[in-house]
Parts: sequence; C-alpha cells; structure tokens
Amino acid sequence: MYTIGEFSQIGKVSTKMLRHYDKIGLLKPEYINPENRYRFYSKNQIKDILLINRLKTYRFSLDEIGKILQKDDLSYLKGKIEQKILELTQEIRSSQYLLIEMKDEIELLEKGEDIMASNRKFNITIDTMKPFTVLSIRETISMDNICSLIGKVFENIHRHGLAPAGECMTIYYDKDFDHDNADVEVCVPVNCEYKTKDISTRTIDGGTYAHTTFIGPYSEIGEGYAAILDWIKENSYEVIRPPYERYIKGPGAKCSPKDFVTEIYFPITKK
Repeated sequence: MYTIGEFSQIGKVSTKMLRHYDKIGLLKPEYINPENRYRFYSKNQIKDILLINRLKTYRFSLDEIGKILQKDDLSYLKGKIEQKILELTQEIRSSQYLLIEMKDEIELLEKGEDIMASNRKFNITIDTMKPFTVLSIRETISMDNICSLIGKVFENIHRHGLAPAGECMTIYYDKDFDHDNADVEVCVPVNCEYKTKDISTRTIDGGTYAHTTFIGPYSEIGEGYAAILDWIKENSYEVIRPPYERYIKGPGAKCSPKDFVTEIYFPITKK
C-alpha cells in the first residue's frame, strides 16, 4: 500500500488533487485508516491514476474520465478516444482557418485598407420550408467549444450507421447571445427517423423563413444578421422561433475563410 504522499509522487499529481478525486468519486483510496483518516492506495490503482493523467492530456473532462473508469470496457474507451480525435481535428481545423483569416487581415492592413468597413450587399428572400429530420445535440456551451459539439453529432451519425442528408446547421436559442454560455443545438439532416435509449432524431418545423447568404469568415457574420433583421422589421414581419445557420462551405471545403458560405434562416410571420 502507498500513502497519499507516495501515490502523489507515483502519479505525478498533487495530494490536493487526489483528495478532490476521492471527493468526486473518481479515484477513491483503497483503504482509509478509521482512526486518523489517512488515505492509502494499492498497487492496482497505479494503472488508474496513469490512465486518468493520460486522458486529461487528451482533453477529457473529469466527468468523462469517471464514466470511462466505471465502464472499464476497452471498446467503450476506444469509441471515446475516436470521438475525441474527431473533436480535436475539428478544433485544429478551426484554428488553422483563424490563422489564415488573421494573416489575410494583416495583408489588407499593410495595403492601407480599412478592415472595419464593409461593402457587402445582401439579398433577402422568403422561403417556404418543408419539415425535415435531423440528428442533433443541444447544449449550453462556450462557443469556443462548438467544434467539439459538431464532432459529437457526426460521431453519433457514423456510430449508428446513419448518413447525412444535408449540411450541418446550428440553432441559436438565446435571445441575448452569451459567448461563454450559449444555448445552441447542432443539427445534421438525416434521411430517416431513428431512436434508441441514447439518441433520437427530431423534426425541424417547416414554414415561412426569411433567408440570406453570408460570404466571409464567421467572425463577420453579424453583418448578415443585421441585414436580415432590418429587412424583417421594414417589411412588417416578426420572428416566431430561434434562427439557424446552415454551413454550405466552411473549413471542410479547404478554402480561405473569406470564401466561407453560410446561410442564415429566421422563421417569420406577418404582424
């Protein structure tokens, strides 16, 4: 048996963190002395602390790690690592395009161009949409983690043998946008209904939508929102449900962010 200090040295983790792991049930000591409450860990627990450390470097949360340890199943672990690979790939791709966008702006600034000015013109149309089926995940997250959420949706699609039937989209539920706590639903259209105890498809309502197309980096998409909201007000419509974005051309198209194509949809009705 190892004292908490010895186990701290073995696992390269502080005794404070080991006590936290004990408190949340992630890794409990093998034995606690009933008289002095000293914690002791067994040799068999070395593999657990090393796995925890490794999964933390892979950016798994403590909650995710706890579920992996509870399952104690190699196929489950494999699936979770594969899912994390998809998420990290999305994040890397997103970061690469941010770098391209920043370099493009540096070039414009060096030419003396005003990057704050815009001459974009937007064509606003009214579309009658039919209901369609999606597989989705809705969470309140930081928008910095949106790529992770997208990765989870596609992982569910592939894991359950479904096929995408359209472009990925995001529904924004918040009336007042909060970057760090955004209530969003990432959806991918699929061509059939599906339900298990873990996931199920749902239907996106049809109806009348005001729609415009934005071409450019996501950091500037607010221009498209302003244009469509102005049009809705000027034409005596009102918004009746949360808007969504549909990603026609994005990082997966391997193009510059200035060439990204995003469609913006607002469900509307006449006042």
